Amino acid sequence: MRKHFLLIIFALFVTGLATAAHAVTADRIAAVIDRQVLTVSEITQMVELRFFPHLASTDDAHRREVLDALIAQALRFRDVERFGAQDIPKDSIEARLIDIRKRFPSDAEFNTALARTELTPDELQALVKRQLQVEAYIQERFAPLIYISNDEVEAYYRDTWTTQRKERGLAMPPLDQVREEIRTLLKSTRLQGEIDKWTSQLRERANVDVYAWR
Repeated sequence: MRKHFLLIIFALFVTGLATAAHAVTADRIAAVIDRQVLTVSEITQMVELRFFPHLASTDDAHRREVLDALIAQALRFRDVERFGAQDIPKDSIEARLIDIRKRFPSDAEFNTALARTELTPDELQALVKRQLQVEAYIQERFAPLIYISNDEVEAYYRDTWTTQRKERGLAMPPLDQVREEIRTLLKSTRLQGEIDKWTSQLRERANVDVYAWR
């Protein structure tokens, strides 16, 4: 606990020195994960680049979502490194970068946002690569353990699927036409549950302190 406290004091001290030397606004600590420091500017960078989905109803809540996503990714990547992070093909990185660019109305607006973050293209690629390494680890570790039986598919079709279609006034296709679609949906839901459980366990084993997100 004492070491953790001293780390925070040291980080604040260094930030203060930078402010005095360069007469700029000091970056603030958003969170500390054991000895890893996340800053408010990192949150701003991810918001500017639309790196994570905007699910919250307000910008402030979204910034908190981004901070939680950064904490989760940091915890997950530490676990990935323990077992050896996979190398990610360049075309996979490029495909994800294209997806990020598509979140903007034009390439010019994306380039403007990237310039505001002061991240270089190489730094952005490194962030994308780390994200893909975590996703690859999840697919290797958790996805093969998930099995959805035909009974589960049929039960979901009779209950949830049918109810949702009726509420929306949609026609009911035969089960055989949507069997694999439902199986994929159930697998995705169960996989997300495993990811959430894994992340919660990682967070319980770490010392995570949150200070600010704006």
